[in-house]
Amino acid sequence: MGTKSSLGSTVTDVEHSAVEPSDPCAPFRELASASLDDQTTVAESARLDDHLVGCAGCREFLDSAAALNRSLRFRPSAADPAFVASVMARARPARLGRGGWMRPVLAWCALVIAVQSFGPLVFGSTDGATEHLARHLGASGMALAVGLGYAAWRPHRAFGLLPFVGALFAATVVAMVADTIAGHRAAFAEATHVAELIGIVVLWMIAGSPGWDRSVRRLPLRRRSAHRSGVLGSTR
Repeated sequence: MGTKSSLGSTVTDVEHSAVEPSDPCAPFRELASASLDDQTTVAESARLDDHLVGCAGCREFLDSAAALNRSLRFRPSAADPAFVASVMARARPARLGRGGWMRPVLAWCALVIAVQSFGPLVFGSTDGATEHLARHLGASGMALAVGLGYAAWRPHRAFGLLPFVGALFAATVVAMVADTIAGHRAAFAEATHVAELIGIVVLWMIAGSPGWDRSVRRLPLRRRSAHRSGVLGSTR
């Protein structure tokens, strides 16, 4: 018997694409990446740990991924003068004047106010006030004296005392003007508040005179001089 063949037929080469088997470590590398972001469950972390014990390739992958993660999260710090200046401006550092003269002045004001407030607080007597009211006035004055004395001791705390002391300053001025206009007290009699007013002003100066630069900048003469020196630039 002869073999049956077809003359003129063409031989067709069939190419088989080689399909690589899936990487068995791929799921564990995904778990390793997720573990760096704390996104793995307890069971997944245990599976990953068991796999890393016997797989040097995955351990190397995890180490390199962790190093890359750290390099992206942390960068070497660089000096930034503008940032330091902005932080210091917001921190309101104390300004004690040339030779530090403001601290002794503030301490003197605190002492004077404390002496003036001792009698009303302890004995309940002051000009024309009831005993109850006199003790309240003495307590307020003593609190102010303690606050000013503390600011003289710790001047960096001055800015934090300004809201209380500023409100007291405004109320004291209004009361002084009202009593003087109504004739209840002579202007000379209001001299007992001089130490309070001086202490409050000095406290404001130690705190950096907040609001002063903004107010002065609005003055016409200051704006013209600043414009001539090129500080403000063009006003167009």
